[in-house]
Amino acid sequence: MVWVGSPGAPTSHCSNSGGTPYTTIAATPVIAEKPYLVKENGFYKLMRPKLEINKVGHTVGWSNADEIDFTQVYVASDKDTAATINGKLFFGYHIVL
Repeated sequence: MVWVGSPGAPTSHCSNSGGTPYTTIAATPVIAEKPYLVKENGFYKLMRPKLEINKVGHTVGWSNADEIDFTQVYVASDKDTAATINGKLFFGYHIVL
């Protein structure tokens, strides 16, 4: 097992003597979390987390994400062609698949 940037994780050991082998790394060197959606006052927002360096633990709330208004988001479907999606990107839209 591997723990990276997990507060309270066990100390590393490199063999299987006395239990399961595991590795613990104090901080996540570089992480880019996945974008996610939130609904606030009946409106959706696309949240794009910012790149983080040497992260430990989780991010509370939306304190580390850019909020993107849904007027700037195109929700693509399986019926869209690559040309349609590329056209939306050309005009500055963020794409949700």
